[in-house]
Amino acid sequence: MALVVIRTRDFQLAYRLIKKLRSLKVSHIQLEINQIIPIGTPLWFGTPEEVNTSKDPNGVACNINNVDYVVNKTLNKILAGPNVKILTFGVDSGPRPGLAWFTDDRLIGSKQLELVDEVIDEIINTVNQISPKFPAKTLIKIGNGHRTISNRIVNKCLNNNFQVQLIDEKHTSLGSRHDHVSSAKSIGLKHGIPICDKLEIVPTRGEVREIQRISRLVSGGKATIPSNLAISVAIGKLSLIEAVKLHSR
Repeated sequence: MALVVIRTRDFQLAYRLIKKLRSLKVSHIQLEINQIIPIGTPLWFGTPEEVNTSKDPNGVACNINNVDYVVNKTLNKILAGPNVKILTFGVDSGPRPGLAWFTDDRLIGSKQLELVDEVIDEIINTVNQISPKFPAKTLIKIGNGHRTISNRIVNKCLNNNFQVQLIDEKHTSLGSRHDHVSSAKSIGLKHGIPICDKLEIVPTRGEVREIQRISRLVSGGKATIPSNLAISVAIGKLSLIEAVKLHSR
């Protein structure tokens, strides 16, 4: 997209905006408050007072407390455009899922998530940022590489009335096997099997043992959660921290 401008007297806000835009790899420049916005600039960020005073429709107001939300929402809406037919998400399932989103097969954004339960929240937030009327036109494509986790995500999406497809994850890794974002981008462009009913979640013995191993690390070597709690973690009923706390009581 064209250059984004930061124009504000608020140094803390400018710093937060620069940090956020750099993390998204969005081209941007910083101007003094009295400098003219270059012609063709799609938007600029400033404080609410600065934007209101300018009376410029391309000004976007934010403060240091809502920078992430405002920047994400603004860029998603601009990149998506006004006449989107379908919003598609690609999800690379795994303990640290990758997420990518497309409008009419055009990549809009991507993100590395740290927790499985963040997937549905991130999808809902992105849908609402682009248009709250979108759910009927939204398709979630979920890679099947990690069955227990992919089934959890499928069920969460169905609970929120999204259309879901399960994608064969073979040949979706474009780089490192840890590059979940690239895999999510590939998954989002593939055709899969429509899923209409919830899937059974049955953790393998290996998955249960791995959760138990990690629980011992989380507890500082003091305890290993039993298999029943590890299963609850695997199917999403408990977080690992919650399971460790329950076991330590």
